[in-house]
Amino acid sequence: MLSLFCCNVLLLPDRDRDSRMPLALFFMASAGELLALPVSVLFPASPPSFATLALELAEIPLTMAQPFLLWLYVHRLTADRTQPAQPQRLLWHLLPIGFACVVYVYVLLLPPALQAGLYPGAQSLGIWQIIAFAGFYGATAVFYVLIPIYAVLILGRLRRYRTRLKDLFASTEGRELAWAWWLTAAVCVFWLFNLMAILATELALSFPGVGLLDSLTAAILVRFGLIWSVALWGTRQRPGLVPPPARAPETRDPPPPPPGPLRKYGHSGLSDDRLDRIASKIDALMQDGKLYLEPDLSLWDLAERIGVTTHYASQALNEKIGLRFFDYVNGWRVREAADRLRSTDATILAIAYDVGFNSRSSFYTAFKREIGMTPSQYRSAA
Repeated sequence: MLSLFCCNVLLLPDRDRDSRMPLALFFMASAGELLALPVSVLFPASPPSFATLALELAEIPLTMAQPFLLWLYVHRLTADRTQPAQPQRLLWHLLPIGFACVVYVYVLLLPPALQAGLYPGAQSLGIWQIIAFAGFYGATAVFYVLIPIYAVLILGRLRRYRTRLKDLFASTEGRELAWAWWLTAAVCVFWLFNLMAILATELALSFPGVGLLDSLTAAILVRFGLIWSVALWGTRQRPGLVPPPARAPETRDPPPPPPGPLRKYGHSGLSDDRLDRIASKIDALMQDGKLYLEPDLSLWDLAERIGVTTHYASQALNEKIGLRFFDYVNGWRVREAADRLRSTDATILAIAYDVGFNSRSSFYTAFKREIGMTPSQYRSAA
């Protein structure tokens, strides 16, 4: 029920529905995977009916699709809307799902007598049944290989996303996707839990806690915890790399650079003099206009104030000032906070918010990185 409810929520009309679609399909697959249990209880038969068998075997392709759908959700959630869209190469990702679908259809097309021989206790298996079992074991092996692969892909994607955030925003709270890091780690733990349970069963291993690994209750609780976590965070997460809603994407043509030695930055070429002027304007805005005090400051705000494109502003920051936008702005904020810690009796939390930080933790992290001590230690020393 939880999966179906989340699927319904994610499919409601919304400006981010395209990004949320893979997660909706993930919940749909999770719900479909669990339909076989109530059907087998409500309609017991020996051998089971074709409908019951079809629902039971649907677990094969539906389970195989779930790691891919989670990766695709994170991929779309972290897509850089400030850059031209890149076509996704999904063929290799769809091959394991296609293999699982072939196994599923193959077993359903077997004659009923051969299908009955696929259950435990069957004797003298024929070639067609051996092929079916090979498909079952092969799909299981592929699934357990896919889990760590997709975990690595997701973590790599999140790392690049976090770096890109610091190019565009001075405050990244609410955009970091920390929950996705923890969820990926939890999925890896769940994968290890299941793998150890399979090895303990197949190899008849005996060690302390082996009963817990083979416990259906423990498996259900862990799975419910994962589904609940995905539902809690995934259904309300918005894509992070999007321009501010009040500002349309830049369409104006940048002014031509003056003659002189050119510097290469992507597809742009600006002279050193032009970059120096842009960097000077940025410093002046911070020093005289105290633009860093705006808590939701973005690269778009900065570029608009100095009359250049975000691409040029970013180039000046990286090549002339030598800092990402995030580090540059928060450096100014920390220096302002240090002045206030020395000269006022305001609380540390009040100062943190006054200079533009959105949270206590981000202020403490930035302050210690910039100054080398915590705000409390700095105030005591001062």
